[in-house]
Amino acid sequence: MPNYRRYYIPNAIMFITVVTKDRQPFLKTPDDVTFFFQTLEQVQLIHPFHLLAYIILPDHFHWLMNTENAKGDFSIILKSIKWNYTLNYKKSHHISTTFSPWQRRFWDHVIRDEQDLKNHMDYIHWNPVKHGYVKNPELWKYSTYSFWYQRGYYPPSWASAGAPSNIINLNFE
Repeated sequence: MPNYRRYYIPNAIMFITVVTKDRQPFLKTPDDVTFFFQTLEQVQLIHPFHLLAYIILPDHFHWLMNTENAKGDFSIILKSIKWNYTLNYKKSHHISTTFSPWQRRFWDHVIRDEQDLKNHMDYIHWNPVKHGYVKNPELWKYSTYSFWYQRGYYPPSWASAGAPSNIINLNFE
């Protein structure tokens, strides 16, 4: 088993990718996504964190997050979200056996500078187009794209000619 090393840096912005087990669409239905957002709200009460950007797709999600704990420990947040969502999912789908909708691990990356932040923000918001769910980022409901578009971060023509050049060769799946 690989020896993963996580870097916990207080006040750092972290890019996170979490994938469902075997890429099954456990976040496909509106009810499942509602349970997911309810889980986030509950976990935020215990382990405060801020989401700068996110995309929730049927089989994975990406976040830019900042922890509000002194250690910068995002692992405890992810563990709590995955565990609590699993309980909610099992209950709503009447599953009584051992079950987890998540892959065991997740991927993280410390945002290093403004360009790195922009690349990851653009990657997140382009992701539903990349996976063929929609033709334009603004059409995906479970994303912060509209939030950032309304604040002028994205111009009206952003990504109208295809994937933005700064993310063409990026793959954080």
